[in-house]
Amino acid sequence: MSPNSIALALATVLLNAGAQLLLRGAAVRGADPFRPATLFTSPLFLLGLVGYGVSVLTWLAVLRKVPLSVAAPCVALVYIVVPVAARLVFADVLNWRMLGGMALVALGVVVVARQ
Repeated sequence: MSPNSIALALATVLLNAGAQLLLRGAAVRGADPFRPATLFTSPLFLLGLVGYGVSVLTWLAVLRKVPLSVAAPCVALVYIVVPVAARLVFADVLNWRMLGGMALVALGVVVVARQ
């Protein structure tokens, strides 16, 4: 992968992770999918949607230059970034099994991305 493609893939991961954190924040503060009015009055929910939308655009830019079989595993880094960030932001629990799984994901991404 070229440096530009790596940067775009990492931007996709960070935007996606940020969107997930924003949506969690919205849910904790009362955004409820069974009461749609609470969604559209929640700034965190709306920012989360924007984050997802921008991440789709960066992902499309990656896919223009990188085979899907190489690019898709890179997005798996979300499975590392989100739990670590959720630990920092929401005090979510990280146990040894989760940390081991995240290490395996990271190793898999490195193996695939080095093609």
